[in-house]
Amino acid sequence: MVNRLPVRNEFGYQWMVAGPNHFQVCGRTTDTLPAGAYTVSLDNCGNPHYHARDLQVDELINFTDSLPAKVLGEIKLFWASGERFARYGFLHRRGYLLYGKQGCGKSSLIHQLVSSVVAEGNVAFFCQHPYSFIRAAEKFREVEPERPIVCIFEDIDAIIEQYGDSELLQWLDGNSQVNKAVNIASTNYPEKLDRRIVSRPRRFDRILRIDAPDARVREAYFGRKVADLSPAELAKWVELTDGLPFAALAEVVISVCCLGNTLEEATVLLKSLDAHNPSSLEFANTPDANANGTPTDAPIPF
Repeated sequence: MVNRLPVRNEFGYQWMVAGPNHFQVCGRTTDTLPAGAYTVSLDNCGNPHYHARDLQVDELINFTDSLPAKVLGEIKLFWASGERFARYGFLHRRGYLLYGKQGCGKSSLIHQLVSSVVAEGNVAFFCQHPYSFIRAAEKFREVEPERPIVCIFEDIDAIIEQYGDSELLQWLDGNSQVNKAVNIASTNYPEKLDRRIVSRPRRFDRILRIDAPDARVREAYFGRKVADLSPAELAKWVELTDGLPFAALAEVVISVCCLGNTLEEATVLLKSLDAHNPSSLEFANTPDANANGTPTDAPIPF
């Protein structure tokens, strides 16, 4: 809630009590950080800034008894068990590492979890730079010591490759860890992660493989998205999309229902894309190629 102190100037400036007989100018204040998803950064003085993140995602569908539903249920139970953690002398925190092929639904699951957290009036922080993230999370805890938070580390292997793992390890179970937190990381390349990350309980307590959706999930998805399908048509959609990742299911609906392609055309194309790994080696040895491997008479794309 925004502070109701009277504002006497056009900029909303107020006096912040910085200590005994010590005052600073500040802007409008709020008791709590508004519920939402945030990225964080530090200014040149080391002060954290919290930037609300507008999650532009497709409609999320929660399937009963699916892995995402089970994870959501586990985390809901976890939030309710804080007193038990305290009774046995443990910090109230949990870690999930999601891995699997690209497009199989890791990001969708993360967004479902974030949406659930925000709906309960709490916050999620997305880590981009570990040092800035940790400083901002620690400062948040000084202001709001009891509020649950979810911390997101998408493509954690890329974060570690760029910044190293020392800061992250301190956050996961070292001197920088905080209470009432769920850490969720994702990766397409679990083999790139050191065993200190993947084989250490209390860093990531649950390591979950996210696979392509099974027939039951595909049936529920298409039944919700294309509600006018007959039972026979729905069965055909489920059959032809076997093995496709979750992201491809959305593309099937777009291709058929929005762009007018046939179901057969859409699924054949998507399966060929899923199996194909484009590489510059495909044309490196072709005639009339320049030093970079590009055909000299190739048209310029627009």
